[in-house]
Amino acid sequence: MENKAPAKAHYIKAYFDDLQSRIAFLGELYGMGRKNEALMLCCCYIEALGSRQSQEPERKAKNYCRVLAEHGNNEIWQLIHPKQLKNVLSANGLFKDTFSALEPLIDKFGAQLIDPEELQAQLDPGLNAQQRAWLNDNLFKGSIANISYERIRSELVHDISAAPISFSETSYKGNQVPDLNFKMLYNSLRNLVEVSQERAISTNKWWFEQ
Repeated sequence: MENKAPAKAHYIKAYFDDLQSRIAFLGELYGMGRKNEALMLCCCYIEALGSRQSQEPERKAKNYCRVLAEHGNNEIWQLIHPKQLKNVLSANGLFKDTFSALEPLIDKFGAQLIDPEELQAQLDPGLNAQQRAWLNDNLFKGSIANISYERIRSELVHDISAAPISFSETSYKGNQVPDLNFKMLYNSLRNLVEVSQERAISTNKWWFEQ
């Protein structure tokens, strides 16, 4: 039987050479003053890479958030913003009768980002089975990553422009939460591409096959 491994390795290398070239161009585009275009492409590449290695390709926001949390090389992406989470829960009819009890539990964390596991441990006793299952699958909607998806990625795709997001009243580990901007997202994109490339080359498998 013909050994197809060398051919596959060639295609994997060629793919990532092209992708790295595209990623590098984003930095050039930003430097040319085309900041919105560079930021939009950055977010779209993150979303595409996340969806290609997901078992739920239709859940684009979840894929975007998951790949940033796992490979964005910045722990802040997975952290939960208390105000964002309260907005998500209050708008969901599933929590209509329990939100008033859950809100004080979230407020105990004050104006700081929350570790998702710590948050779930705090909320879990007050949830029924259906609410618990929903939160396990959708807690990402309260994350910093999802804020960037909703207010940067989606604004750029649908409304052409978007502004960096600041968190003047929110802290993490005693420091103000950094702005969500091109530099932060671009650094994470470059890291997740590096991780995907290293895995693909070392295993001779596309990252979405792993």
